[in-house]
Amino acid sequence: MHIELGRAVMSRDGKRVGTVDQLVLDPETREVRAVIVHRGFLLTEDRIVDRQLIDAVAPDGTVWLSLDATHVHDLPLFVEAEFVRLTGEEAATLPYVWPSSGALGPIPLLWSTPTSGMPIPDLAAAPYDPSGGTLPSSVAPTTPAVTVESSLPAEAVRIDRGTSVIASDGERLGRVEHVHLNDDGEIVSLAVDPGLFGGQPLHVPAEWIAEVTEEAVRLTVDAATARRGKR
Repeated sequence: MHIELGRAVMSRDGKRVGTVDQLVLDPETREVRAVIVHRGFLLTEDRIVDRQLIDAVAPDGTVWLSLDATHVHDLPLFVEAEFVRLTGEEAATLPYVWPSSGALGPIPLLWSTPTSGMPIPDLAAAPYDPSGGTLPSSVAPTTPAVTVESSLPAEAVRIDRGTSVIASDGERLGRVEHVHLNDDGEIVSLAVDPGLFGGQPLHVPAEWIAEVTEEAVRLTVDAATARRGKR
């Protein structure tokens, strides 16, 4: 099975779902667990598609799912990152920003990072005044801590068309173009796009892969060997 990044993803009943945006790998086994489908005609948000839901990949690279269009919205949402709203104690270590009401309108001004000896404005003593100029007139509101966790396993690694392929001597060979998998979802080989002036596309067998991270695929062979296509 070849999965080419950027190719169309279709539902079983012929509706375009979106495009293959990223592959989700287990970094230890290098098994592709899922694909992340970028929103398209049916989706308003990116979704995670388990590899088992891929029914077939057509000769033109189109990925066909075993789901009908009516079930596509049941796929789990892809949350890319983790965001944490700071607690009051954490926020106290950051610089303050206050609005300024001058001739140019409300321009945010940076007030220095608090120290143990710096007075903090008190809301009761200095109520908010929209014409208060450049001096702080109220304390920043505090909100409870909120965490939005990634919808992928913590150990999962994502690769996309921007993921670099680096030879053992440190030379960048290009970027991942598509991935060839066996029936168990394990990477058999990579096709690497060397870029406009990089020459012919490269074929990288799985045994040359030393490490896969979200920043790069690193190889056990040098650039010359990779370009020759054999050890």
